[in-house]
Amino acid sequence: MELHFRDSYLDLSHTEIMGTLDLDPTVHYSADEIVAAASDFAESGATFIEFSVGKFAPKPVSDEVACNIVCHAIEALAGDEELPVPAVYTSSPAVMKAAVAAGAKIVVDPLALRAPGALETAAALDCAICLLFDQTVEFAEDDGTDPCGAVSEFFYERIDACLNAKIERRRLILDPMISVNTSIEYRLKMMGRFKSLMSFGLPLSCELPRAVAANNDINTIEGANRNLTQEPAIVTTVALFLEQQGVRLIRTKSVYDLALGLDTWHALNRSARPFRLTRAIGKTIRRLAKKKALKAK
Repeated sequence: MELHFRDSYLDLSHTEIMGTLDLDPTVHYSADEIVAAASDFAESGATFIEFSVGKFAPKPVSDEVACNIVCHAIEALAGDEELPVPAVYTSSPAVMKAAVAAGAKIVVDPLALRAPGALETAAALDCAICLLFDQTVEFAEDDGTDPCGAVSEFFYERIDACLNAKIERRRLILDPMISVNTSIEYRLKMMGRFKSLMSFGLPLSCELPRAVAANNDINTIEGANRNLTQEPAIVTTVALFLEQQGVRLIRTKSVYDLALGLDTWHALNRSARPFRLTRAIGKTIRRLAKKKALKAK
Protein backbone atom coordinates (compact mmCIF):
# COMPACT_ATOMS: atom_id res chain seq x y z
CA MET A 1 0.00 0.00 0.00
CA GLU A 2 1.29 3.45 -0.93
CA LEU A 3 0.41 7.00 0.06
CA HIS A 4 1.03 9.56 -2.66
CA PHE A 5 2.05 13.20 -2.26
CA ARG A 6 2.45 15.81 -4.96
CA ASP A 7 5.94 14.75 -6.04
CA SER A 8 6.65 11.54 -4.11
CA TYR A 9 5.07 8.58 -2.35
CA LEU A 10 5.53 6.52 0.80
CA ASP A 11 5.43 2.74 1.08
CA LEU A 12 3.04 1.86 3.91
CA SER A 13 3.79 -1.84 4.19
CA HIS A 14 4.58 -1.15 7.85
CA THR A 15 3.10 1.28 10.36
CA GLU A 16 4.59 4.78 10.43
CA ILE A 17 4.56 7.21 13.35
CA MET A 18 3.41 10.83 13.13
CA GLY A 19 4.43 12.94 16.11
CA THR A 20 1.77 15.49 17.03
CA LEU A 21 2.73 18.96 18.22
CA ASP A 22 0.01 21.39 19.26
CA LEU A 23 1.31 24.96 19.24
CA ASP A 24 -0.06 27.49 21.73
CA PRO A 25 -1.33 30.55 19.82
CA THR A 26 -0.26 32.82 22.72
CA VAL A 27 3.37 31.64 22.67
CA HIS A 28 6.11 32.57 20.23
CA TYR A 29 8.20 29.56 19.22
CA SER A 30 11.64 30.17 17.77
CA ALA A 31 12.84 28.20 14.77
CA ASP A 32 15.40 26.50 17.02
CA GLU A 33 12.65 25.33 19.40
CA ILE A 34 10.64 23.88 16.51
CA VAL A 35 13.69 22.12 15.08
CA ALA A 36 14.60 20.73 18.51
CA ALA A 37 11.09 19.28 18.97
CA ALA A 38 11.12 17.82 15.46
CA SER A 39 14.59 16.35 16.03
CA ASP A 40 13.37 14.65 19.21
CA PHE A 41 10.50 13.10 17.27
CA ALA A 42 12.84 11.97 14.48
CA GLU A 43 15.31 10.39 16.90
CA SER A 44 12.42 8.64 18.66
CA GLY A 45 11.19 7.11 15.41
CA ALA A 46 8.69 9.52 13.83
CA THR A 47 8.43 9.77 10.05
CA PHE A 48 6.01 12.72 10.16
CA ILE A 49 5.27 15.65 12.43
CA GLU A 50 1.76 17.09 12.65
CA PHE A 51 1.41 20.77 13.55
CA SER A 52 -1.83 22.10 15.01
CA VAL A 53 -2.57 25.46 16.62
CA GLY A 54 -4.71 25.73 19.74
CA LYS A 55 -6.28 22.32 19.13
CA PHE A 56 -7.91 22.37 22.57
CA ALA A 57 -8.12 26.14 23.02
CA PRO A 58 -11.39 27.37 24.57
CA LYS A 59 -11.81 29.87 21.73
CA PRO A 60 -11.30 29.26 17.99
CA VAL A 61 -7.98 30.47 16.59
CA SER A 62 -8.29 32.80 13.60
CA ASP A 63 -7.04 31.64 10.21
CA GLU A 64 -4.52 34.47 10.14
CA VAL A 65 -2.96 33.48 13.46
CA ALA A 66 -2.99 29.77 12.58
CA CYS A 67 -1.39 30.41 9.20
CA ASN A 68 1.40 32.50 10.69
CA ILE A 69 2.24 29.96 13.40
CA VAL A 70 1.98 26.84 11.23
CA CYS A 71 3.93 28.30 8.33
CA HIS A 72 6.68 29.50 10.67
CA ALA A 73 6.95 25.98 12.12
CA ILE A 74 6.96 24.20 8.77
CA GLU A 75 9.47 26.60 7.22
CA ALA A 76 11.82 26.00 10.17
CA LEU A 77 12.14 22.37 8.99
CA ALA A 78 12.74 23.20 5.33
CA GLY A 79 15.76 21.64 3.68
CA ASP A 80 16.62 19.16 6.44
CA GLU A 81 15.85 15.65 5.22
CA GLU A 82 16.73 14.19 8.63
CA LEU A 83 13.66 15.84 10.18
CA PRO A 84 10.12 14.41 9.99
CA VAL A 85 7.90 15.27 7.04
CA PRO A 86 5.51 18.07 8.07
CA ALA A 87 1.73 17.74 8.20
CA VAL A 88 -0.97 20.16 9.30
CA TYR A 89 -4.08 19.52 11.41
CA THR A 90 -6.81 21.87 10.21
CA SER A 91 -10.26 22.15 8.66
CA SER A 92 -9.65 25.63 7.27
CA PRO A 93 -9.04 25.86 3.50
CA ALA A 94 -6.93 29.00 4.07
CA VAL A 95 -4.67 27.23 6.57
CA MET A 96 -4.44 24.16 4.31
CA LYS A 97 -3.33 26.28 1.39
CA ALA A 98 -0.76 28.24 3.39
CA ALA A 99 0.65 25.15 5.12
CA VAL A 100 1.07 23.16 1.90
CA ALA A 101 2.72 26.15 0.24
CA ALA A 102 5.15 26.23 3.18
CA GLY A 103 5.98 22.54 2.75
CA ALA A 104 3.31 20.38 4.45
CA LYS A 105 2.78 17.02 2.72
CA ILE A 106 -0.36 15.89 4.56
CA VAL A 107 -3.52 17.66 5.68
CA VAL A 108 -5.21 16.02 8.68
CA ASP A 109 -8.80 17.27 8.64
CA PRO A 110 -11.07 16.60 11.66
CA LEU A 111 -14.05 17.62 9.52
CA ALA A 112 -13.09 15.29 6.64
CA LEU A 113 -13.23 18.12 4.07
CA ARG A 114 -16.79 19.14 4.97
CA ALA A 115 -16.00 22.81 5.61
CA PRO A 116 -17.05 25.18 2.80
CA GLY A 117 -14.37 25.22 0.11
CA ALA A 118 -12.29 22.45 1.71
CA LEU A 119 -12.87 19.85 -1.03
CA GLU A 120 -11.96 22.25 -3.80
CA THR A 121 -8.88 23.46 -1.93
CA ALA A 122 -7.65 19.93 -1.23
CA ALA A 123 -8.11 18.96 -4.86
CA ALA A 124 -6.09 21.96 -6.03
CA LEU A 125 -3.29 21.39 -3.51
CA ASP A 126 -2.67 17.79 -4.63
CA CYS A 127 -1.40 16.73 -1.19
CA ALA A 128 -2.28 13.69 0.94
CA ILE A 129 -5.45 14.00 3.03
CA CYS A 130 -6.28 12.22 6.29
CA LEU A 131 -10.06 12.13 6.79
CA LEU A 132 -11.18 11.82 10.41
CA PHE A 133 -14.51 10.35 11.45
CA ASP A 134 -16.98 12.91 12.81
CA GLN A 135 -16.02 13.34 16.49
CA THR A 136 -19.36 14.97 17.34
CA VAL A 137 -21.10 11.62 16.87
CA GLU A 138 -21.48 9.67 20.09
CA PHE A 139 -22.71 6.09 20.28
CA ALA A 140 -24.91 4.94 23.15
CA GLU A 141 -25.70 1.37 24.10
CA ASP A 142 -29.44 1.99 24.25
CA ASP A 143 -29.74 3.20 20.63
CA GLY A 144 -28.48 -0.09 19.16
CA THR A 145 -26.29 1.63 16.56
CA ASP A 146 -23.42 -0.37 15.10
CA PRO A 147 -20.41 1.99 15.26
CA CYS A 148 -18.56 0.14 12.51
CA GLY A 149 -21.53 0.44 10.18
CA ALA A 150 -21.91 4.14 10.93
CA VAL A 151 -18.20 4.78 10.37
CA SER A 152 -18.25 2.84 7.09
CA GLU A 153 -21.27 4.79 5.85
CA PHE A 154 -19.56 8.06 6.76
CA PHE A 155 -16.41 7.17 4.82
CA TYR A 156 -18.33 5.89 1.78
CA GLU A 157 -19.91 9.34 1.53
CA ARG A 158 -16.66 11.24 2.11
CA ILE A 159 -14.68 9.13 -0.36
CA ASP A 160 -17.33 9.69 -3.00
CA ALA A 161 -17.21 13.42 -2.32
CA CYS A 162 -13.42 13.38 -2.70
CA LEU A 163 -13.50 11.41 -5.95
CA ASN A 164 -16.16 13.74 -7.36
CA ALA A 165 -13.88 16.66 -6.49
CA LYS A 166 -11.07 14.95 -8.48
CA ILE A 167 -9.06 13.97 -5.39
CA GLU A 168 -7.29 10.71 -6.16
CA ARG A 169 -7.88 7.69 -3.92
CA ARG A 170 -4.14 7.13 -3.60
CA ARG A 171 -3.90 10.41 -1.65
CA LEU A 172 -6.47 9.48 1.00
CA ILE A 173 -6.05 8.12 4.54
CA LEU A 174 -8.98 7.19 6.80
CA ASP A 175 -9.05 7.68 10.57
CA PRO A 176 -12.02 5.67 11.96
CA MET A 177 -11.42 6.46 15.67
CA ILE A 178 -14.74 7.42 17.27
CA SER A 179 -15.39 10.14 19.85
CA VAL A 180 -13.74 9.83 23.26
CA ASN A 181 -17.12 10.72 24.74
CA THR A 182 -18.43 7.34 23.58
CA SER A 183 -18.07 4.50 26.08
CA ILE A 184 -14.86 2.50 26.19
CA GLU A 185 -16.82 -0.65 25.32
CA TYR A 186 -17.94 0.91 22.05
CA ARG A 187 -14.49 2.23 21.25
CA LEU A 188 -12.90 -1.16 21.84
CA LYS A 189 -15.60 -2.77 19.72
CA MET A 190 -14.78 -0.30 16.95
CA MET A 191 -11.04 -0.92 17.16
CA GLY A 192 -11.62 -4.67 17.18
CA ARG A 193 -13.31 -4.35 13.78
CA PHE A 194 -10.81 -2.07 12.09
CA LYS A 195 -9.75 -4.87 9.76
CA SER A 196 -13.19 -4.79 8.12
CA LEU A 197 -12.44 -1.23 7.01
CA MET A 198 -9.54 -2.52 4.92
CA SER A 199 -12.20 -3.19 2.28
CA PHE A 200 -11.90 0.50 1.37
CA GLY A 201 -8.40 -0.27 0.06
CA LEU A 202 -6.99 2.82 1.78
CA PRO A 203 -4.44 3.29 4.60
CA LEU A 204 -5.93 3.57 8.09
CA SER A 205 -4.80 6.05 10.73
CA CYS A 206 -5.44 6.47 14.44
CA GLU A 207 -4.49 8.87 17.19
CA LEU A 208 -3.02 7.46 20.42
CA PRO A 209 -3.26 8.05 23.31
CA ARG A 210 -6.73 9.50 23.57
CA ALA A 211 -8.40 10.94 26.66
CA VAL A 212 -10.92 8.72 28.42
CA ALA A 213 -13.88 10.10 30.37
CA ALA A 214 -13.42 9.54 34.11
CA ASN A 215 -16.80 7.85 34.52
CA ASN A 216 -16.14 5.17 31.88
CA ASP A 217 -15.16 1.67 32.91
CA ILE A 218 -14.55 -1.81 31.53
CA ASN A 219 -14.08 -4.93 33.59
CA THR A 220 -11.63 -6.67 31.29
CA ILE A 221 -8.93 -3.99 31.33
CA GLU A 222 -7.85 -2.76 34.73
CA GLY A 223 -7.41 0.99 34.86
CA ALA A 224 -8.82 1.63 31.39
CA ASN A 225 -11.16 4.26 32.81
CA ARG A 226 -8.18 6.52 33.51
CA ASN A 227 -6.64 8.97 31.13
CA LEU A 228 -4.72 6.86 28.64
CA THR A 229 -1.83 9.32 28.71
CA GLN A 230 -1.09 7.82 32.14
CA GLU A 231 -1.25 4.22 30.89
CA PRO A 232 1.61 3.71 28.38
CA ALA A 233 1.30 -0.08 28.60
CA ILE A 234 -2.33 0.07 27.45
CA VAL A 235 -1.54 2.55 24.68
CA THR A 236 1.32 0.42 23.36
CA THR A 237 -0.83 -2.71 23.47
CA VAL A 238 -3.56 -0.92 21.51
CA ALA A 239 -0.98 0.30 18.96
CA LEU A 240 0.35 -3.22 18.39
CA PHE A 241 -3.16 -4.59 18.03
CA LEU A 242 -4.22 -1.86 15.59
CA GLU A 243 -1.18 -2.48 13.42
CA GLN A 244 -2.37 -6.08 13.05
CA GLN A 245 -5.78 -4.67 12.10
CA GLY A 246 -4.27 -2.71 9.21
CA VAL A 247 -3.47 0.68 10.74
CA ARG A 248 -0.53 2.21 8.89
CA LEU A 249 -0.26 5.65 10.48
CA ILE A 250 -0.28 6.30 14.24
CA ARG A 251 -0.51 9.93 15.30
CA THR A 252 0.85 10.42 18.80
CA LYS A 253 2.61 12.62 21.33
CA SER A 254 4.22 9.50 22.79
CA VAL A 255 6.48 8.83 19.82
CA TYR A 256 9.29 7.12 21.72
CA ASP A 257 7.08 4.64 23.61
CA LEU A 258 5.04 3.58 20.59
CA ALA A 259 7.97 3.50 18.17
CA LEU A 260 9.93 1.37 20.63
CA GLY A 261 7.03 -1.06 21.01
CA LEU A 262 6.44 -1.34 17.26
CA ASP A 263 10.15 -1.64 16.44
CA THR A 264 10.57 -4.40 19.04
CA TRP A 265 7.56 -6.22 17.63
CA HIS A 266 8.99 -6.02 14.11
CA ALA A 267 12.43 -7.13 15.29
CA LEU A 268 10.90 -10.18 16.97
CA ASN A 269 9.02 -11.07 13.79
CA ARG A 270 12.14 -10.63 11.65
CA SER A 271 14.15 -12.79 14.04
CA ALA A 272 11.52 -15.51 14.02
CA ARG A 273 11.38 -15.89 10.24
CA PRO A 274 14.95 -17.13 9.66
CA PHE A 275 14.50 -19.70 12.46
CA ARG A 276 11.42 -21.18 10.80
CA LEU A 277 13.18 -21.06 7.44
CA THR A 278 16.23 -22.82 8.86
CA ARG A 279 14.08 -25.62 10.28
CA ALA A 280 12.31 -26.01 6.95
CA ILE A 281 15.61 -26.17 5.08
CA GLY A 282 16.96 -28.67 7.60
CA LYS A 283 13.93 -30.88 7.17
CA THR A 284 14.32 -30.77 3.38
CA ILE A 285 18.02 -31.64 3.56
CA ARG A 286 17.31 -34.58 5.87
CA ARG A 287 14.57 -35.83 3.56
CA LEU A 288 16.85 -35.60 0.52
CA ALA A 289 19.67 -37.30 2.39
CA LYS A 290 17.32 -40.11 3.44
CA LYS A 291 16.12 -40.55 -0.15
CA LYS A 292 19.72 -40.68 -1.39
CA ALA A 293 20.60 -43.28 1.24
CA LEU A 294 17.67 -45.47 0.19
CA LYS A 295 18.78 -45.28 -3.45
CA ALA A 296 22.31 -46.29 -2.43
CA LYS A 297 20.93 -49.47 -0.86
